[in-house]
Amino acid sequence: MRITIKRWLLWVTVIGGIPSAYGAGQQPLGIDPFAYILVELGVLLGVVVAGHLLARRLNLPKILGELLIGLVFGNLLYWSELSPLFFLIMHLGDANMLFREVWVSGASVVTAALNIFPPEELEPGGLGDRLISILVGDEGPGFLLMGSALWHFSNLGILFLLFKVALDVRLDELVEVGPESLRVALWGGIGSLALGWVASFWLLPESSWTARFLLASGLVSTSASISLALMPLFRRRFTQEAKILVGAVLLDDVLAIGLISVASSLVQSGGWLGILADLLGVGLFFFGVYCICRKAPTWELAWMKDMEEYQAKLLLPLGLAFIMAWFADLLGLSGILGVFEAGLILNSLNLEERCEGRVTMQDLITPLEKVFAPIFFVLMGMQINLASLFSLKIVGMALLLTIVAMGAKLLAARMAVPDVRGWVLGWAMVPRGEIAMIVVALAKGFGLLTDDVYAAFVMMMVGTMLIAPYMLQRQLSESVMVEEERSP
Repeated sequence: MRITIKRWLLWVTVIGGIPSAYGAGQQPLGIDPFAYILVELGVLLGVVVAGHLLARRLNLPKILGELLIGLVFGNLLYWSELSPLFFLIMHLGDANMLFREVWVSGASVVTAALNIFPPEELEPGGLGDRLISILVGDEGPGFLLMGSALWHFSNLGILFLLFKVALDVRLDELVEVGPESLRVALWGGIGSLALGWVASFWLLPESSWTARFLLASGLVSTSASISLALMPLFRRRFTQEAKILVGAVLLDDVLAIGLISVASSLVQSGGWLGILADLLGVGLFFFGVYCICRKAPTWELAWMKDMEEYQAKLLLPLGLAFIMAWFADLLGLSGILGVFEAGLILNSLNLEERCEGRVTMQDLITPLEKVFAPIFFVLMGMQINLASLFSLKIVGMALLLTIVAMGAKLLAARMAVPDVRGWVLGWAMVPRGEIAMIVVALAKGFGLLTDDVYAAFVMMMVGTMLIAPYMLQRQLSESVMVEEERSP
């Protein structure tokens, strides 16, 4: 039987649990609102699986598959105009900003929209006007429920992703990484921040310096999953460079998390006094956790021996991570910082030795990260309007960001390690990925990035992921040839 595109899209809508009859004023099927969240989660997981299959077929990193499938799926539903929910998803960052204003101020949706959207976007047909009509209509509570659920899924993805990163970082390893790793990470971070700040004047000419700082912060972090996946290319001949790379990536993550916390809290405080307070708060928070980590191995914690393995290595770590995130937010810092610090504390407690068993904390946390982190990347892909990618202006923005992203890491590594090894380390540090997407998601959620800059940033991230492995392999081959020519 022949199935038209329109009918296929309708089936996608029904399967997704999105009542296409909303626009006609009919009631959705079913009586349990939570059922719509469940089917929404189920569809998103199906899209994630499709993204992984796409990445495997094209031999791409999984994160790229998730972004690409989100882009295709989101645009397909958005342009079909079968339900207002698809418009809400495409502009989820703006909707989240509206949700946050309602939560903080206690105002109605209309009043909150008047506070955050410029007058031109509140005119008939404008972004603010369309969001208001979606959220205050007869079916508004349903759309609000499903939109907020997507916001929850996305935030859980961020938290589990960073918690998994933190569990791979040990304080003693950071101390022992050596001066070369420290120089590569610091020069790379400072260079990316500086060049990103300069580029932001062209990318965000009318935005506040807070928005520019947040955009520049997104260029700091190297993608640990991509860079460390390149380790097999180093083989035996470049073992020292591999050790430097691991240390630099670890330090890079710590620096990026600190900058994210400062940048996100700046949105709330602003001003130079706010910057100093945020920097002081991050410094004191790190110092407090550092002191705990130094003392933690000496704590007896006899009560932990009575705990089951899964309680000690899953429930306890998650509880600590969530409480630390709340505590960081209470201090005016980003909850992301609290989750990262919780991972450092847990690693210092040596739970693997105190609670013997067959699994590790990473083994138990990984399934949660594998569920919610891909959903975060799919949702980020669904917020990219495919039509914007064909704009010469956006391509130019992406090219500028790519040059800045690559140039900062290459020059930094070359300055830190002044020989051919510097180029090797530089290309290994070029990929941007998970944490960079978290920064740009925060910026978009706060309404600090335009859709054009957001699309350009994603294009830059994809470009660095594709270019870096090729250039690294080429640089390693040239380095081997140089060494062979020098050898007698």
